[in-house]
Amino acid sequence: MGSRVRIVSLDLDGTVVSREYVDYFWLELVPRLYAERWGVGLEEARRLVFSAYDEVGPGDLRWYRPAYWFERFGFPELLEWALREAGGLVRLYDDAASFLEAVKGRVEVAICTSASREFIDLVFEKIPILRESVDAVFSSSSDFSLPGKPPEFFKAVLAKLGAQPDEVVHVGDDPVHDYENPRSVGIRAFLMARKGEGQRDPPERLRNLLELLEIIHL
Repeated sequence: MGSRVRIVSLDLDGTVVSREYVDYFWLELVPRLYAERWGVGLEEARRLVFSAYDEVGPGDLRWYRPAYWFERFGFPELLEWALREAGGLVRLYDDAASFLEAVKGRVEVAICTSASREFIDLVFEKIPILRESVDAVFSSSSDFSLPGKPPEFFKAVLAKLGAQPDEVVHVGDDPVHDYENPRSVGIRAFLMARKGEGQRDPPERLRNLLELLEIIHL
């Protein structure tokens, strides 16, 4: 692989922690609050909320900012409550916990996510061991005002870390943002495919984070 890997970059949702809490927040809680605030049925609320999500789309920075949506939908005062409510579903994957323990003191660990700082802070609050195991955290949306994780994000992360691309390995579950984009700047990337092999999965895929230990010889 060239230079020894000294930094492992990990996506957050779907890679280190389950997506349950964030899916519950966006797909269940927000429509429910909309229905209650505006006096419409839950199905109609879902239709209106999901239509608004589609209208903005993941290419727009507003997509990632819960404060924007709670303001737009008319209940900004409920954001903190909703985050606490979703926080009950935050769950660290068992293999992620084992991986972080195994690499402690051997490599630096960075979280590289498109999630906003509100969600990152929520996860760290619920899983203190994760905060203790991570050396750096980068949010493309909150820290760099970039939607998704474009190549520019990974270039900025490399600069912040003072690292060369071949010193970093990235793992995440999005084929574009966690695989193609980091690879485009020279970072070796692996696609997390927890549910088994997909037809379009690249050869460099992982079923769990422990598989990475053998690949990077730790």
